[in-house]
Amino acid sequence: MAFSVKGDQHFVENTFVIEFRHPPQSFATKERMLQRRHSILHRHLQSNNISYRIRHEYEFMNAVSITFDTSSDAEHFFEQAKDIKQIWPVNTVAKPSVVSSPVVQDGIVPTLFELYNTTGIHRVHNELGLTGTGIKVGVIDTGVDYMHPALGGCFGPNCRIAYGYDFVGDDYTGDNQPNPDNDPRDTCNGHGTHVTGIIAANDLDKNFTGIAPNVTIGAYRVFGCAGSSADDVIMKAMEQAYLDGMDVINLSLGDIGWPESPASVLADRLALQGMAVCAAAGNEGEKGVFEVGAPSLGRHAISVASIDNARVLAHAFQVDQLKIGYTTATGTPFNLSSVEIVPLSSTFLASHDACTPISQDINLVDKVVLINRGDCLFTEKILNAQRAGAAGVIIYNNKPGVLTPSVTDASIKIVYGGISLEDGEKLFQLLTNGTDLQAEFFEEDISFSVPTAGTISPFSSWGLGPDLSIKPDVSAPGGQIYSTYPLDLGEYATLSGTSMASPHVAGIVALLQQARGGGRSIPVNVLRTMLINNAHPFKVFNDTIYDSVARQGGGLIDVYQALRSTTALHPEQIRLNDQAHAAPGNKYTFTIKNNGRMSAKYHIKHMSSGTAQGFGNNTIANRIYPLASPILLPADASLQATVQIPHPVVTVEANEQANVSVHINPPAAADAIPPSIYSGYLVIEKNGGSEEVLYLPYAGFTSSLSTLPVLNINETMPSVISTHATSISPAIIRLQLAEPSALLYIIAVDAKNASESYGLVPGGYVTYVGRNVLEDPDDLFMMPWYGNIADTPDQAMHKAQRIVPKLDAASIARKKASPLVGTQLAPGAYRLKIHALRPFGNILNPDDFDTWLSPVIKVKS
Repeated sequence: MAFSVKGDQHFVENTFVIEFRHPPQSFATKERMLQRRHSILHRHLQSNNISYRIRHEYEFMNAVSITFDTSSDAEHFFEQAKDIKQIWPVNTVAKPSVVSSPVVQDGIVPTLFELYNTTGIHRVHNELGLTGTGIKVGVIDTGVDYMHPALGGCFGPNCRIAYGYDFVGDDYTGDNQPNPDNDPRDTCNGHGTHVTGIIAANDLDKNFTGIAPNVTIGAYRVFGCAGSSADDVIMKAMEQAYLDGMDVINLSLGDIGWPESPASVLADRLALQGMAVCAAAGNEGEKGVFEVGAPSLGRHAISVASIDNARVLAHAFQVDQLKIGYTTATGTPFNLSSVEIVPLSSTFLASHDACTPISQDINLVDKVVLINRGDCLFTEKILNAQRAGAAGVIIYNNKPGVLTPSVTDASIKIVYGGISLEDGEKLFQLLTNGTDLQAEFFEEDISFSVPTAGTISPFSSWGLGPDLSIKPDVSAPGGQIYSTYPLDLGEYATLSGTSMASPHVAGIVALLQQARGGGRSIPVNVLRTMLINNAHPFKVFNDTIYDSVARQGGGLIDVYQALRSTTALHPEQIRLNDQAHAAPGNKYTFTIKNNGRMSAKYHIKHMSSGTAQGFGNNTIANRIYPLASPILLPADASLQATVQIPHPVVTVEANEQANVSVHINPPAAADAIPPSIYSGYLVIEKNGGSEEVLYLPYAGFTSSLSTLPVLNINETMPSVISTHATSISPAIIRLQLAEPSALLYIIAVDAKNASESYGLVPGGYVTYVGRNVLEDPDDLFMMPWYGNIADTPDQAMHKAQRIVPKLDAASIARKKASPLVGTQLAPGAYRLKIHALRPFGNILNPDDFDTWLSPVIKVKS
């Protein structure tokens, strides 16, 4: 799975999830609440001649999603409505990307399941006989090819895929009207089929078995064959899964969000009703900290990071005696057989490799060129090689792990693929020591060991949550995972992503529920502590430092230990927040519950993990900004938390509990280093570790998060295109957020006196937005201003989709609504003032906002 870049995300036109205040207690039953809400809402809409369409009505939130025919209809509704609790513009959610390697070799499948041992799957299957029988698992995704033999070959009662619904239809793209039906079969995508196979496949011919091969599956299709979905559609699928009796749902999808995002809110409410929610943490590992996605940010959802598998089936080529696996964004191998391969530069990891036009003195005609990653976009490198006559490009990674370059430029006609840093170095040395070496590209895939096996996948998103909540929660295998694929698309494939890690956990939850009585017998809060505290923290690749809690959560999941453990911890994580919001005296208390039959002695120790520098100084703007690649600082005591444990040994009687207090102090060098995430684990050993060892993760922030800049302010950003605005020709404001913000709004002020506000700019009022990737010039917000102001915040919010990323000024002008919202200002000179709320900020305190004042804009009649 790959999550959408915010530059590709947008709001569905005139469409909102609207949550209403709860009706009086006399109408508190669900049926009466739905009837009353439906009656009042429709009567209000019809009496005010508002044209609308109800997209979805929700039972576990007092909410609906609604599309208004025009912006004027929306404006009229928000002016009149009096019972609104919360409004969310409906966001598009990108379809999980598919990077596949078609599998053609027989007899290779068992080698792909070595991590079944480390996550306890084999022991639970073989020793305890648990396979998920009687448990229902919902897969909210692209649908499932239920005709696949490994998934039962049918749909409906008495089938493996027994429940499901298609909420959208093949032609749905996220921007058009869905065409739902009762058949959730996926023949055109593959992602949901792959996810389902990880949970539940049972192919006796290939000896391929999923985590819980005897579960019953519910398939809920929320993506068409192309394009995106929308969060209100996903929310409706979540509710339907609950109503169908699913005991756990898997959401290998999402976008950057907040715990307050509507899908996160609903995930929490359904989890509290007993249905476990497993969700992918996201694939934004190269965009810095605070990039975990919603709905996995829900407090009670289980957010899953990815580690790399032990082996992979990959496209391959051979140079001399060296065999190397490579990946492609399309999933198809190079259409080459034997071709000369040459390095572009004479230096390994050369800077700016292929970032500028290639000299005509270098002969690349009809050759495959080896290029280093970094310093410019993949598109630039590949286009420069294509212009030099190359037949193809192999890009090697500049950090451990496999690379899959992906571009969208249609002018690229040559083949391109990626290899790991380790293979890149071997290949580079071979090529620089020989001449005229040919690469033989194989038609069939080959099994390779993965050098980064058991460590974090490079694509896996960094936490923490935007509110410093600890996310992700746990890690599971997600890099280079073999599973089922639609019959029309190859039957089996190898994919990578936290999309593949999340169903691993969903399958494990099914095994746990079966072991403890079936259904929803284990409450979600108990499930979380079983999974998080019985996981195994792991180290950074080729290092002695344990990876940050902000990257791996509690560590690699272990279902066998989770089942055998007789100890429970509460809370399951210790959230330290930042310096301004830490506990008094840095004192934290947790509870040890001994569920065993005998008294036990618990030894409590401390284990540090790597401190991750997430920010650096922009010397040009002289401001602190997030790093695209966080830096793991050396294992120095001054860079790690100082932990005092007053009572390191605690005796707890059978079926009793004891409170334990510890002091977790920020690193001694906290004030001397850039803002960083420090983390680690309290290690709880039962009877000296002879019986079981549990890990209680903690994480905090070395600085005060609210002092960091939210707006990206430099010599080019924010900016205004055109210094004139009329009702038909707007000024365009461009901006980027360096940090997530719970509230972004723009007001029009007097040109000479910025304290004199005229009102909110329509479209300039948005809640709970994620940060931009500052290095990507296309990842920004653009908004037109026609010289008008909104009359109310609701009116400004309901036009929030006017903040449209990645559109040029002409495109935005063409999208102008008619008539304009609000009131047109008199001709004259004005400025626009951007306000972005800092983390933990108070919306009533002007000092808690990052602000920027535009140049003068003249409004003309």
